Amino acid sequence: MKRLYLFLTNDDIETISFERFFLDIFPDAKFTYSSPKEGYFESEEDKVFELNQKLSLNREMEVSLVVAHRDWPLEKKLLQEAAGYFPNQCVYLTDVIMKELTFGNFSSIPLLSSEFRHVNKELMSTAGTFLRSGLNGLRTAEAENIHRNTFNYRLNRFIEVTGLDIRDYHNALLLELYFQLASNGR
Repeated sequence: MKRLYLFLTNDDIETISFERFFLDIFPDAKFTYSSPKEGYFESEEDKVFELNQKLSLNREMEVSLVVAHRDWPLEKKLLQEAAGYFPNQCVYLTDVIMKELTFGNFSSIPLLSSEFRHVNKELMSTAGTFLRSGLNGLRTAEAENIHRNTFNYRLNRFIEVTGLDIRDYHNALLLELYFQLASNGR
């Protein structure tokens, strides 16, 4: 599963030393820079634990990272927030949203809602049932009264449309957070 590690630094990035810092954990990373202080790299691996260990020993630069499924307005906003809430750490989107909510900050909710606004109701229903079925495809197919192949098609279509692979815990949590906030009128 593709993960984007969005990063933001306090100072302009000196690309060679910056990339060298990450390459022992992510040897195949390809870096993309959107500004002198911001960008992302892609990886198939979830190495947040290893990255946070290395960041805790880092005294050369201050960098905040957010693991995301794409580089859209919500993810960019949460990266900015992460720099304040979680300096020199790598966190998931849901970590930042929950921190915001803890402080009564609901400013990311409209952007979170817009991530799923374009997804048809059938796909959203199947995705929601998948979450409530403990990420069990067979139980989801039975609950939705559909064939297992139909479930697989809908799940893959949901992932294709949203870029969010909800078979991953952190991505499933992001969708569940959306459902909970939407059901409470947020």
